[in-house]
Amino acid sequence: MAVRCWGIVCGLALVKFGNPVIMEGFVSWPSDGFEWLLSPWPLTLGYGLVALALGLSLRAMPGRRGWNPRWLALAPAAWLAWQCLSALDTVDRALTRLTLPHFIVCGACFFAGYKLLALRPTLRGFWAVCAAALLWVLAYGVDQRFRGLPETRAFILEHEATHWQNFPPEERSRWERSGVLIRTAEGWTAHPMLLEKARSLRISSTLFYPNTLAGALLLFGPPVLWAVATTPLLTTGARALMGSIVGGGALACLYWSGSRSGWLVALGLGLVTFLVWPWPRTTKLAVLTVLTVLGLGVFAFRHAAFFQRGAPSVVARLDYWEAAWHTAWEHPWLGTGPGTFQRPYEQRKRPESEMARLAHNDYLQQASDSGWPAALFYGAWVWGGLIWTGRRLWRQPAHEGFFVWLGLLGWAVQSCVEFNLYIPALAWPAFLWLGWLAGGTGENDSTKPAHPA
Repeated sequence: MAVRCWGIVCGLALVKFGNPVIMEGFVSWPSDGFEWLLSPWPLTLGYGLVALALGLSLRAMPGRRGWNPRWLALAPAAWLAWQCLSALDTVDRALTRLTLPHFIVCGACFFAGYKLLALRPTLRGFWAVCAAALLWVLAYGVDQRFRGLPETRAFILEHEATHWQNFPPEERSRWERSGVLIRTAEGWTAHPMLLEKARSLRISSTLFYPNTLAGALLLFGPPVLWAVATTPLLTTGARALMGSIVGGGALACLYWSGSRSGWLVALGLGLVTFLVWPWPRTTKLAVLTVLTVLGLGVFAFRHAAFFQRGAPSVVARLDYWEAAWHTAWEHPWLGTGPGTFQRPYEQRKRPESEMARLAHNDYLQQASDSGWPAALFYGAWVWGGLIWTGRRLWRQPAHEGFFVWLGLLGWAVQSCVEFNLYIPALAWPAFLWLGWLAGGTGENDSTKPAHPA
Protein backbone atom coordinates (compact mmCIF):
# COMPACT_ATOMS: atom_id res chain seq x y z
CA MET A 1 0.00 0.00 0.00
CA ALA A 2 2.75 2.48 0.94
CA VAL A 3 4.68 1.76 -2.27
CA ARG A 4 1.59 2.37 -4.41
CA CYS A 5 0.92 5.54 -2.44
CA TRP A 6 4.32 6.87 -3.46
CA GLY A 7 3.52 5.79 -7.01
CA ILE A 8 0.37 7.92 -6.86
CA VAL A 9 2.44 10.86 -5.61
CA CYS A 10 4.88 10.55 -8.53
CA GLY A 11 2.11 9.92 -11.05
CA LEU A 12 0.07 12.92 -9.94
CA ALA A 13 3.22 15.04 -9.83
CA LEU A 14 3.87 14.18 -13.47
CA VAL A 15 0.31 15.03 -14.49
CA LYS A 16 -0.56 17.94 -12.17
CA PHE A 17 2.59 19.58 -10.78
CA GLY A 18 4.62 20.31 -13.89
CA ASN A 19 5.11 24.07 -13.39
CA PRO A 20 8.13 25.76 -11.75
CA VAL A 21 7.56 26.37 -8.06
CA ILE A 22 8.37 30.08 -8.40
CA MET A 23 5.33 30.43 -10.71
CA GLU A 24 2.90 28.97 -8.21
CA GLY A 25 1.08 32.32 -8.10
CA PHE A 26 -0.17 31.72 -11.65
CA VAL A 27 -1.87 28.42 -10.71
CA SER A 28 -5.44 28.82 -9.44
CA TRP A 29 -7.68 26.27 -7.74
CA PRO A 30 -9.82 24.32 -10.22
CA SER A 31 -13.42 25.46 -10.21
CA ASP A 32 -15.18 22.43 -11.72
CA GLY A 33 -14.65 18.80 -12.60
CA PHE A 34 -13.29 19.62 -16.05
CA GLU A 35 -10.56 21.82 -14.59
CA TRP A 36 -9.75 19.27 -11.89
CA LEU A 37 -9.17 16.75 -14.67
CA LEU A 38 -7.20 18.84 -17.16
CA SER A 39 -5.70 21.82 -15.31
CA PRO A 40 -2.62 21.90 -13.04
CA TRP A 41 -3.25 21.76 -9.29
CA PRO A 42 -1.96 24.14 -6.60
CA LEU A 43 1.26 22.96 -5.03
CA THR A 44 -0.36 22.86 -1.59
CA LEU A 45 -2.13 19.67 -2.66
CA GLY A 46 1.19 18.15 -3.69
CA TYR A 47 2.73 18.89 -0.31
CA GLY A 48 -0.27 17.29 1.35
CA LEU A 49 0.08 14.16 -0.80
CA VAL A 50 3.77 13.83 0.07
CA ALA A 51 2.99 14.24 3.78
CA LEU A 52 0.27 11.59 3.53
CA ALA A 53 2.56 9.14 1.72
CA LEU A 54 5.31 9.76 4.26
CA GLY A 55 2.95 9.14 7.15
CA LEU A 56 1.63 5.91 5.65
CA SER A 57 5.17 4.73 4.93
CA LEU A 58 6.33 5.40 8.49
CA ARG A 59 3.43 3.34 9.82
CA ALA A 60 3.70 0.50 7.31
CA MET A 61 7.48 0.03 7.05
CA PRO A 62 10.06 -0.12 9.84
CA GLY A 63 12.79 1.46 7.72
CA ARG A 64 16.45 0.57 7.45
CA ARG A 65 19.00 1.56 10.07
CA GLY A 66 21.98 3.79 9.58
CA TRP A 67 23.38 5.48 6.49
CA ASN A 68 25.89 3.81 4.24
CA PRO A 69 27.75 5.73 2.94
CA ARG A 70 27.41 8.44 5.56
CA TRP A 71 28.37 11.26 3.17
CA LEU A 72 25.29 10.49 1.08
CA ALA A 73 23.16 11.55 4.03
CA LEU A 74 25.33 14.53 4.97
CA ALA A 75 25.23 16.08 1.48
CA PRO A 76 21.44 16.65 1.29
CA ALA A 77 21.29 17.61 4.99
CA ALA A 78 24.03 20.20 4.50
CA TRP A 79 22.36 21.42 1.30
CA LEU A 80 19.02 21.95 3.05
CA ALA A 81 20.68 23.67 6.01
CA TRP A 82 22.52 26.03 3.65
CA GLN A 83 19.25 26.82 1.82
CA CYS A 84 17.75 27.89 5.15
CA LEU A 85 20.76 30.11 5.87
CA SER A 86 20.54 31.66 2.41
CA ALA A 87 16.83 32.29 2.89
CA LEU A 88 17.59 34.57 5.85
CA ASP A 89 19.30 37.07 3.54
CA THR A 90 17.20 36.69 0.38
CA VAL A 91 16.60 39.60 -1.98
CA ASP A 92 13.01 38.46 -2.62
CA ARG A 93 11.17 36.83 0.27
CA ALA A 94 8.14 35.97 -1.85
CA LEU A 95 10.19 33.86 -4.30
CA THR A 96 12.11 32.20 -1.48
CA ARG A 97 8.89 31.34 0.38
CA LEU A 98 7.76 29.51 -2.75
CA THR A 99 11.07 27.70 -3.27
CA LEU A 100 12.19 26.61 0.19
CA PRO A 101 9.21 24.29 0.99
CA HIS A 102 9.78 22.55 -2.34
CA PHE A 103 13.44 21.96 -1.47
CA ILE A 104 12.38 20.50 1.90
CA VAL A 105 10.00 18.11 0.10
CA CYS A 106 12.85 17.07 -2.23
CA GLY A 107 14.89 16.13 0.85
CA ALA A 108 11.89 14.30 2.36
CA CYS A 109 11.48 12.27 -0.83
CA PHE A 110 15.12 11.24 -0.73
CA PHE A 111 14.77 10.28 2.94
CA ALA A 112 11.64 8.23 2.16
CA GLY A 113 13.37 6.41 -0.68
CA TYR A 114 16.51 5.65 1.33
CA LYS A 115 15.05 4.81 4.73
CA LEU A 116 11.60 3.41 3.89
CA LEU A 117 11.41 2.09 0.32
CA ALA A 118 14.96 0.75 0.09
CA LEU A 119 14.04 -2.47 1.89
CA ARG A 120 11.69 -3.31 -0.98
CA PRO A 121 13.67 -5.33 -3.55
CA THR A 122 11.36 -4.14 -6.35
CA LEU A 123 8.91 -1.30 -6.93
CA ARG A 124 6.80 -3.14 -9.49
CA GLY A 125 3.47 -1.89 -8.09
CA PHE A 126 4.92 1.61 -8.04
CA TRP A 127 5.79 1.47 -11.74
CA ALA A 128 2.25 0.43 -12.67
CA VAL A 129 0.95 3.78 -11.39
CA CYS A 130 3.81 5.67 -13.06
CA ALA A 131 3.08 3.86 -16.34
CA ALA A 132 -0.56 4.97 -16.22
CA ALA A 133 0.53 8.58 -15.60
CA LEU A 134 3.08 8.45 -18.43
CA LEU A 135 0.44 7.08 -20.82
CA TRP A 136 -1.81 10.01 -19.86
CA VAL A 137 1.04 12.43 -20.64
CA LEU A 138 1.69 10.75 -23.99
CA ALA A 139 -2.01 10.77 -24.95
CA TYR A 140 -2.30 14.42 -23.93
CA GLY A 141 0.76 15.23 -26.02
CA VAL A 142 -0.59 13.45 -29.12
CA ASP A 143 -3.91 15.28 -28.76
CA GLN A 144 -2.05 18.56 -28.33
CA ARG A 145 -0.01 17.97 -31.47
CA PHE A 146 -2.91 17.11 -33.79
CA ARG A 147 -5.82 19.05 -32.28
CA GLY A 148 -4.99 21.43 -29.43
CA LEU A 149 -2.06 23.39 -30.86
CA PRO A 150 -3.44 23.77 -34.43
CA GLU A 151 -6.71 25.10 -33.02
CA THR A 152 -4.86 27.42 -30.63
CA ARG A 153 -2.63 28.70 -33.42
CA ALA A 154 -5.60 29.40 -35.68
CA PHE A 155 -7.38 31.21 -32.82
CA ILE A 156 -4.38 33.39 -31.92
CA LEU A 157 -3.42 34.29 -35.48
CA GLU A 158 -7.05 35.12 -36.35
CA HIS A 159 -7.35 37.61 -33.49
CA GLU A 160 -3.80 38.88 -33.96
CA ALA A 161 -4.73 40.00 -37.48
CA THR A 162 -7.44 42.29 -36.03
CA HIS A 163 -5.33 43.31 -32.98
CA TRP A 164 -7.87 41.53 -30.76
CA GLN A 165 -10.50 44.22 -31.39
CA ASN A 166 -13.24 41.61 -31.85
CA PHE A 167 -12.26 39.73 -28.70
CA PRO A 168 -14.65 40.12 -25.69
CA PRO A 169 -13.53 43.26 -23.79
CA GLU A 170 -13.72 41.64 -20.34
CA GLU A 171 -11.55 38.69 -21.48
CA ARG A 172 -9.15 41.08 -23.19
CA SER A 173 -8.72 43.08 -19.98
CA ARG A 174 -8.10 39.94 -17.96
CA TRP A 175 -5.51 38.65 -20.44
CA GLU A 176 -3.84 42.07 -20.49
CA ARG A 177 -3.52 42.04 -16.69
CA SER A 178 -1.98 38.58 -16.78
CA GLY A 179 0.55 39.60 -19.45
CA VAL A 180 -0.85 37.46 -22.27
CA LEU A 181 -1.87 40.55 -24.27
CA ILE A 182 0.22 43.70 -24.64
CA ARG A 183 -1.24 47.11 -25.56
CA THR A 184 0.40 48.82 -28.55
CA ALA A 185 -0.27 51.90 -30.67
CA GLU A 186 -2.30 49.79 -33.12
CA GLY A 187 -4.28 48.03 -30.41
CA TRP A 188 -3.33 44.80 -28.66
CA THR A 189 -0.89 42.06 -29.53
CA ALA A 190 -0.16 38.67 -28.01
CA HIS A 191 2.97 38.21 -25.91
CA PRO A 192 5.93 37.26 -28.16
CA MET A 193 6.40 33.94 -26.33
CA LEU A 194 2.74 33.06 -26.99
CA LEU A 195 3.13 33.89 -30.67
CA GLU A 196 6.30 31.82 -30.93
CA LYS A 197 4.61 28.88 -29.23
CA ALA A 198 1.60 29.13 -31.55
CA ARG A 199 3.77 29.14 -34.66
CA SER A 200 6.19 26.39 -33.60
CA LEU A 201 3.64 23.67 -32.69
CA ARG A 202 6.05 22.30 -30.06
CA ILE A 203 4.10 20.22 -27.57
CA SER A 204 4.50 20.32 -23.78
CA SER A 205 1.61 18.02 -22.72
CA THR A 206 0.93 18.40 -18.97
CA LEU A 207 4.35 19.95 -18.29
CA PHE A 208 5.45 23.59 -18.17
CA TYR A 209 7.08 23.81 -21.59
CA PRO A 210 8.53 21.47 -24.24
CA ASN A 211 11.94 20.95 -22.63
CA THR A 212 10.25 20.02 -19.35
CA LEU A 213 8.23 17.38 -21.21
CA ALA A 214 11.51 16.06 -22.63
CA GLY A 215 12.92 15.87 -19.10
CA ALA A 216 9.89 13.88 -17.94
CA LEU A 217 10.29 11.41 -20.82
CA LEU A 218 13.99 10.99 -20.03
CA LEU A 219 13.28 10.36 -16.34
CA PHE A 220 10.18 8.16 -16.52
CA GLY A 221 10.77 6.45 -19.85
CA PRO A 222 13.49 3.88 -18.97
CA PRO A 223 11.97 2.45 -15.73
CA VAL A 224 8.44 2.39 -17.16
CA LEU A 225 9.65 0.56 -20.28
CA TRP A 226 11.42 -1.96 -18.03
CA ALA A 227 8.24 -2.49 -16.02
CA VAL A 228 6.13 -2.98 -19.15
CA ALA A 229 8.65 -5.34 -20.75
CA THR A 230 8.99 -7.58 -17.67
CA THR A 231 5.53 -7.60 -16.12
CA PRO A 232 4.28 -11.15 -15.47
CA LEU A 233 0.65 -10.01 -15.83
CA LEU A 234 0.86 -9.81 -19.64
CA THR A 235 1.62 -12.34 -22.35
CA THR A 236 4.72 -11.94 -24.49
CA GLY A 237 2.70 -10.43 -27.32
CA ALA A 238 0.89 -8.02 -25.00
CA ARG A 239 4.20 -6.91 -23.48
CA ALA A 240 5.59 -6.25 -26.96
CA LEU A 241 2.50 -4.25 -27.89
CA MET A 242 2.54 -2.18 -24.70
CA GLY A 243 6.27 -1.63 -25.03
CA SER A 244 5.78 -0.38 -28.58
CA ILE A 245 3.02 2.00 -27.47
CA VAL A 246 5.05 3.43 -24.58
CA GLY A 247 8.40 3.53 -26.40
CA GLY A 248 6.99 4.76 -29.70
CA GLY A 249 4.78 7.33 -27.99
CA ALA A 250 7.70 8.62 -25.92
CA LEU A 251 9.94 8.97 -28.99
CA ALA A 252 7.17 10.70 -30.95
CA CYS A 253 6.43 13.15 -28.14
CA LEU A 254 10.14 13.80 -27.67
CA TYR A 255 10.41 14.58 -31.39
CA TRP A 256 7.32 16.83 -31.35
CA SER A 257 8.59 18.64 -28.26
CA GLY A 258 11.45 19.96 -30.39
CA SER A 259 13.82 19.69 -27.42
CA ARG A 260 17.35 19.59 -28.77
CA SER A 261 18.94 18.78 -25.41
CA GLY A 262 16.28 16.13 -24.75
CA TRP A 263 16.95 14.36 -28.04
CA LEU A 264 20.73 14.36 -27.58
CA VAL A 265 20.48 13.12 -23.99
CA ALA A 266 18.05 10.38 -25.07
CA LEU A 267 20.52 9.35 -27.77
CA GLY A 268 23.27 9.25 -25.15
CA LEU A 269 21.16 7.06 -22.86
CA GLY A 270 20.51 4.68 -25.74
CA LEU A 271 24.22 4.46 -26.47
CA VAL A 272 24.99 3.77 -22.80
CA THR A 273 22.37 1.00 -22.68
CA PHE A 274 23.67 -0.82 -25.73
CA LEU A 275 27.28 -0.22 -24.70
CA VAL A 276 26.86 -2.19 -21.47
CA TRP A 277 24.43 -4.78 -22.88
CA PRO A 278 25.97 -8.29 -22.89
CA TRP A 279 25.98 -8.77 -26.67
CA PRO A 280 28.83 -9.95 -28.92
CA ARG A 281 31.22 -7.14 -29.77
CA THR A 282 30.38 -7.10 -33.50
CA THR A 283 26.62 -6.96 -32.83
CA LYS A 284 27.11 -4.22 -30.25
CA LEU A 285 29.27 -2.18 -32.65
CA ALA A 286 26.67 -2.47 -35.42
CA VAL A 287 23.81 -1.42 -33.14
CA LEU A 288 25.75 1.53 -31.74
CA THR A 289 26.70 2.71 -35.24
CA VAL A 290 23.15 2.53 -36.55
CA LEU A 291 21.76 4.23 -33.44
CA THR A 292 24.31 7.07 -33.65
CA VAL A 293 23.85 7.72 -37.37
CA LEU A 294 20.06 7.53 -37.17
CA GLY A 295 19.80 9.66 -34.02
CA LEU A 296 22.11 12.40 -35.29
CA GLY A 297 20.44 12.31 -38.71
CA VAL A 298 17.00 12.90 -37.21
CA PHE A 299 18.46 15.66 -35.01
CA ALA A 300 20.00 17.42 -38.01
CA PHE A 301 16.79 17.16 -40.03
CA ARG A 302 14.56 18.35 -37.18
CA HIS A 303 16.67 21.34 -36.15
CA ALA A 304 18.32 22.52 -39.36
CA ALA A 305 16.26 25.73 -39.40
CA PHE A 306 17.17 26.43 -35.78
CA PHE A 307 20.90 26.44 -36.51
CA GLN A 308 20.35 28.51 -39.65
CA ARG A 309 18.78 31.18 -37.41
CA GLY A 310 21.94 31.24 -35.29
CA ALA A 311 20.77 28.98 -32.43
CA PRO A 312 18.99 31.76 -30.49
CA SER A 313 18.16 29.65 -27.42
CA VAL A 314 21.83 28.65 -27.05
CA VAL A 315 22.82 32.33 -27.13
CA ALA A 316 20.13 33.11 -24.54
CA ARG A 317 21.36 30.36 -22.22
CA LEU A 318 24.90 31.65 -22.43
CA ASP A 319 23.56 35.01 -21.30
CA TYR A 320 21.74 33.40 -18.34
CA TRP A 321 24.81 31.42 -17.33
CA GLU A 322 27.11 34.44 -17.54
CA ALA A 323 24.76 36.39 -15.26
CA ALA A 324 24.49 33.49 -12.80
CA TRP A 325 28.29 33.06 -12.77
CA HIS A 326 28.94 36.72 -11.97
CA THR A 327 26.18 36.77 -9.35
CA ALA A 328 27.66 33.68 -7.69
CA TRP A 329 31.06 35.36 -7.38
CA GLU A 330 29.54 38.57 -6.07
CA HIS A 331 27.62 36.60 -3.40
CA PRO A 332 29.86 33.52 -2.95
CA TRP A 333 28.61 32.33 0.45
CA LEU A 334 24.85 32.71 0.62
CA GLY A 335 23.88 33.88 -2.87
CA THR A 336 20.81 36.06 -3.37
CA GLY A 337 18.31 33.63 -1.87
CA PRO A 338 16.63 30.38 -3.04
CA GLY A 339 14.66 30.88 -6.25
CA THR A 340 15.74 34.48 -6.83
CA PHE A 341 17.87 34.24 -10.00
CA GLN A 342 15.52 36.57 -11.87
CA ARG A 343 16.21 39.51 -9.54
CA PRO A 344 19.96 39.92 -10.25
CA TYR A 345 19.34 38.90 -13.87
CA GLU A 346 16.95 41.84 -14.30
CA GLN A 347 19.87 44.13 -13.56
CA ARG A 348 22.50 42.24 -15.54
CA LYS A 349 20.75 41.16 -18.70
CA ARG A 350 21.54 42.77 -22.02
CA PRO A 351 18.82 45.08 -23.42
CA GLU A 352 18.18 42.75 -26.35
CA SER A 353 18.00 39.62 -24.17
CA GLU A 354 14.70 38.05 -23.18
CA MET A 355 13.81 38.03 -19.50
CA ALA A 356 14.24 34.69 -17.68
CA ARG A 357 13.03 33.58 -14.26
CA LEU A 358 15.47 30.64 -13.97
CA ALA A 359 19.07 30.12 -15.03
CA HIS A 360 18.47 26.98 -17.14
CA ASN A 361 21.26 25.24 -15.26
CA ASP A 362 20.40 23.82 -11.84
CA TYR A 363 24.00 23.53 -10.65
CA LEU A 364 24.94 27.08 -11.61
CA GLN A 365 21.70 28.48 -10.19
CA GLN A 366 22.48 26.83 -6.87
CA ALA A 367 25.69 28.87 -6.75
CA SER A 368 23.90 32.05 -7.81
CA ASP A 369 20.91 31.65 -5.49
CA SER A 370 22.49 30.04 -2.42
CA GLY A 371 26.26 30.33 -2.77
CA TRP A 372 29.07 28.01 -3.84
CA PRO A 373 28.74 25.74 -0.76
CA ALA A 374 25.14 24.97 -1.75
CA ALA A 375 26.24 24.17 -5.31
CA LEU A 376 28.97 21.87 -3.96
CA PHE A 377 26.57 20.04 -1.62
CA TYR A 378 23.97 19.68 -4.36
CA GLY A 379 26.48 18.37 -6.90
CA ALA A 380 27.83 15.87 -4.35
CA TRP A 381 24.29 14.73 -3.58
CA VAL A 382 23.17 14.22 -7.18
CA TRP A 383 26.36 13.11 -8.93
CA GLY A 384 27.86 11.40 -5.91
CA GLY A 385 24.66 9.39 -5.56
CA LEU A 386 24.66 8.50 -9.27
CA ILE A 387 28.30 7.38 -9.18
CA TRP A 388 27.82 5.44 -5.94
CA THR A 389 24.82 3.52 -7.28
CA GLY A 390 25.99 3.34 -10.89
CA ARG A 391 29.24 1.52 -10.15
CA ARG A 392 27.20 -1.40 -8.77
CA LEU A 393 24.38 -1.30 -11.32
CA TRP A 394 26.63 -0.91 -14.36
CA ARG A 395 27.17 -4.67 -14.51
CA GLN A 396 23.42 -5.39 -14.34
CA PRO A 397 22.03 -3.74 -17.49
CA ALA A 398 18.92 -5.96 -17.63
CA HIS A 399 17.94 -5.13 -14.09
CA GLU A 400 15.28 -2.81 -12.65
CA GLY A 401 17.79 -0.70 -10.77
CA PHE A 402 19.82 -0.02 -13.92
CA PHE A 403 16.83 1.43 -15.77
CA VAL A 404 15.93 3.63 -12.80
CA TRP A 405 19.54 4.80 -12.71
CA LEU A 406 19.42 5.44 -16.47
CA GLY A 407 16.40 7.72 -16.08
CA LEU A 408 18.13 9.57 -13.24
CA LEU A 409 21.25 9.99 -15.35
CA GLY A 410 19.19 11.60 -18.13
CA TRP A 411 17.51 13.92 -15.60
CA ALA A 412 20.85 14.97 -14.07
CA VAL A 413 22.53 15.59 -17.44
CA GLN A 414 19.62 17.63 -18.80
CA SER A 415 19.72 19.72 -15.60
CA CYS A 416 22.92 21.25 -16.99
CA VAL A 417 20.79 23.16 -19.51
CA GLU A 418 17.36 23.19 -17.82
CA PHE A 419 15.72 23.88 -14.44
CA ASN A 420 14.54 20.37 -13.54
CA LEU A 421 15.20 20.93 -9.83
CA TYR A 422 12.46 23.57 -9.73
CA ILE A 423 9.81 21.34 -11.36
CA PRO A 424 8.05 19.11 -8.76
CA ALA A 425 7.00 16.66 -11.50
CA LEU A 426 10.70 15.90 -12.07
CA ALA A 427 12.43 16.67 -8.77
CA TRP A 428 10.20 14.71 -6.36
CA PRO A 429 10.33 11.40 -8.28
CA ALA A 430 14.04 11.82 -9.03
CA PHE A 431 15.08 12.19 -5.39
CA LEU A 432 12.73 9.43 -4.26
CA TRP A 433 14.28 7.05 -6.79
CA LEU A 434 17.81 8.17 -5.99
CA GLY A 435 17.15 7.41 -2.32
CA TRP A 436 15.72 3.99 -3.18
CA LEU A 437 18.76 3.13 -5.30
CA ALA A 438 21.24 4.44 -2.74
CA GLY A 439 19.58 2.58 0.12
CA GLY A 440 19.36 -0.63 -1.87
CA THR A 441 22.94 -0.65 -3.17
CA GLY A 442 24.61 0.59 -0.02
CA GLU A 443 24.34 -2.76 1.78
CA ASN A 444 24.77 -5.11 -1.18
CA ASP A 445 27.92 -6.65 -2.49
CA SER A 446 28.85 -5.18 -5.87
CA THR A 447 28.88 -8.60 -7.47
CA LYS A 448 25.29 -9.37 -6.54
CA PRO A 449 22.11 -7.90 -8.05
CA ALA A 450 21.10 -4.89 -6.02
CA HIS A 451 17.39 -5.29 -6.71
CA PRO A 452 16.32 -8.78 -7.69
CA ALA A 453 13.02 -8.73 -9.54
